[in-house]
Amino acid sequence: MKVLIVNTLYQPFKVGGAEISVQTIAEGLYKRGIDVAILTLGKNEEEVYVNKIPVYRLALKNVFWPFDQVDQSKVKKLKWHFTDIYNKKYNTSFLKIINEFDPDIIHTNNLMGFSVSIWDIAKSKGIKVVHTLRDYYLQCPKTNKFKNDNCEKQCMECVCFSVIKKTKSQSVDSVVGISNFILKDHLDKGYFKPSAKKVIYNGFDTTKEISLKSNFKNQTFLKFGFIGQVNKAKGIEILIQVLAGFRDYNNWKLYIAGRVESSYKDFLLSFLPDEKVEFMGYVKQETFFNTINVLVVPSLWEEPFGRVVLEGILSNVPVLGSNKGGIKEILSNNSKFTFNPLNEDLKNTLKLIIENPKELNTFNFDMDYIYRLFSLESMIDQYIKVYEELKN
Repeated sequence: MKVLIVNTLYQPFKVGGAEISVQTIAEGLYKRGIDVAILTLGKNEEEVYVNKIPVYRLALKNVFWPFDQVDQSKVKKLKWHFTDIYNKKYNTSFLKIINEFDPDIIHTNNLMGFSVSIWDIAKSKGIKVVHTLRDYYLQCPKTNKFKNDNCEKQCMECVCFSVIKKTKSQSVDSVVGISNFILKDHLDKGYFKPSAKKVIYNGFDTTKEISLKSNFKNQTFLKFGFIGQVNKAKGIEILIQVLAGFRDYNNWKLYIAGRVESSYKDFLLSFLPDEKVEFMGYVKQETFFNTINVLVVPSLWEEPFGRVVLEGILSNVPVLGSNKGGIKEILSNNSKFTFNPLNEDLKNTLKLIIENPKELNTFNFDMDYIYRLFSLESMIDQYIKVYEELKN
């Protein structure tokens, strides 16, 4: 079987967890003997191999490269998103790569920059399409449905930008959600009506041994950790503001890992004294998890999955997680440690932990549960089954 995996970015380019997950799938399939290739975007066109897997990288055909955090004018942004509704500029390249690799299955993931036009090219060649939902690109050009707060319904701008995407989604043979939440969210809005439907959680290396229980004492110093994109949607503002109410407690400190602009850093520091917060910058995940002993994931936006939650658990760190999006599914056996970040829940959860650190010893590190739902083996097995069902 030959599978062409399509994703906006691929190693060495990375914005978030999607790029890690897609690479994990590709390399997992390769190890199972499946012929895999990657189609992705970059600043220049090239064909390379990454860990023995061929990568076709096309130069982005739009008005600017959107992944280097350079601010652009509203006019340029509008033009970029308009082009991205249905971008035919790649069609010749798509056909050339498809004819060269000759895949049985085209597996699309994040499509920002490519657009949904590749689905039509696949259909024209009689190739089955699997699409994995990893963001809200098909509903929102910003991909996150967040404007100062979660969007309860589509604004007119998003409706206009998504109508073609919704129509084209009806041609996808099989749709996969990385959580029940993101799949249901799209189905409820009329996407993928005739498609086969499946939830496949992201897979992780579950071979690393971890302790099945924590050993907190009431005098344990709490090293709260936040890692990822440092912005309002990820909940860093609400976390710092709530922690400011506990500034007089001397048994905790917050560690923030991730790149942050100096002006935003100054804004965040206006809520807490320097001795209560440390900005670590961009650090290796291992360094971060070796520094902290409690992970806090306070996302305001509806996380499609919440990869960092599993990374925390597999690093033997208990997690306090927002109940937004897919996070609550990962922590379904630890509901005591989930909270609504927009009401008193977060404050009450932090108060419980700060005043009684031993409560963290009740966090459930259930490896049977994790292996069953979130192992690499389980994820690869399920994707192969999806491919085989379409191929047959």
